[in-house]
Amino acid sequence: LLDAVSNLNRFPGALTAAQLDSAPRQANARFAARDERRRNRVGRLGLTLDRAWSDANALTLTTFVEPRVLQRSERNRFRDFTRVHMGGSAVWSATARPSAVLELRTRAGADESNQDGAILFYNLGPGGTRSTTLFANKRESANSAGAFVEQELTWNDRWSARIAVRYDNLLYISEDFIEPALDATKRFTRTTPKGSVSWRSGEHTIFAALGGGVEAPAFNEIDPPPPFDTLTSLNPFLDAVESTTLEIGARGSAVVAGGGTLRYDAAVYQINVRNDLVPFNGGAYFLTSGKSRRRGFELGLDWVPVPSVTIGGTLALTDNTYLEYPGNLGDFANRDIAGLPKTAGGVRAGWTSPWGIAADVGIESIGTYFADDANSAEVEAATLVTATARWKRDFGGRSLSAFVTGTNLTDQVHVASVFINGINGEYFEPGLPRSVSAGAQLIWR
Repeated sequence: LLDAVSNLNRFPGALTAAQLDSAPRQANARFAARDERRRNRVGRLGLTLDRAWSDANALTLTTFVEPRVLQRSERNRFRDFTRVHMGGSAVWSATARPSAVLELRTRAGADESNQDGAILFYNLGPGGTRSTTLFANKRESANSAGAFVEQELTWNDRWSARIAVRYDNLLYISEDFIEPALDATKRFTRTTPKGSVSWRSGEHTIFAALGGGVEAPAFNEIDPPPPFDTLTSLNPFLDAVESTTLEIGARGSAVVAGGGTLRYDAAVYQINVRNDLVPFNGGAYFLTSGKSRRRGFELGLDWVPVPSVTIGGTLALTDNTYLEYPGNLGDFANRDIAGLPKTAGGVRAGWTSPWGIAADVGIESIGTYFADDANSAEVEAATLVTATARWKRDFGGRSLSAFVTGTNLTDQVHVASVFINGINGEYFEPGLPRSVSAGAQLIWR
């Protein structure tokens, strides 16, 4: 696989509630004056080797290298990043059948990736240009290594049980070429067990799973806040984000008495998180919240009355709460986690024809949520209507397709995202007004 991309994004920034109400298409004045933007140029070369000696044994090897050149006008600095991201993985799998009703599947593997490179920060010149004054000159390196083993047991083609364990080792290195005394390293390690069990009858499956995970902060999340930014290169408050997830659910399909097929997918879950990342000062710095809990119910339904028509919907009901919240922002224990709505859902309908023409329309709704951990800034609910028309034509090993999509057809003023714990009441990033996008694709083999 060989690919490359170059893109440029300009950011209008967050608005206050009053600005959002009066003129939602305006940009944040500071963002506009500094022409806040990101230009990314990224290439990638990846190789995959799959080798199966028989139906019982297989090996998959992957490796990749990804050079990146990133430029940003951000937070009153012009930032140059030069990165090389590279790594690989190896996964072996084996299948054994001790009896006619019993099947054993074993998987084991390891993976490692490393991102290393230089960052140069300059003072910002007029109109967001790069000045000649060098503000920071650093090397940042992050290495992620891990290994896992997994055993699955299936019997009678109905019951399935799986147990697994994974070890993660995450290392950060920061070198400051202007102030070498700020050099620092930080390492996170964790061993995570996982397990699941499921039962299947025909087209229906009931399952339960218990497992954990670890998430390493990104380098912009481990920048030390004042006054520690003059003492070390890495945030002394942060640790790896650790989670434990319990999920119980069911999925399957059934023939409806009135005609057609109904597909369903439903689950309840609870996620306990330690060291949840919390942005403050408009996302310039991060702290950890101690402990938080996320739990909810999710449902997806698709009804296919005839092969050419699909009608479906989704619903999510959640409760997301900080359990412990130490830090200098305040004691926000038992408050809602910022940025996560309590309700979300939508309905959609799609139609396909034998002539290569298809169309669908959908309505998506997001409930209210808070933009700050103090729960003082609330984001209003929004409902958006989207429609798409598609066309595809196959001819002699080639295919030509095109689409046109209309988004927010009712032109509703809404918030697309928020600056969590923003400054000066600037929390709200308006979503796009009514907009249209179109594209075409040609494939040949």
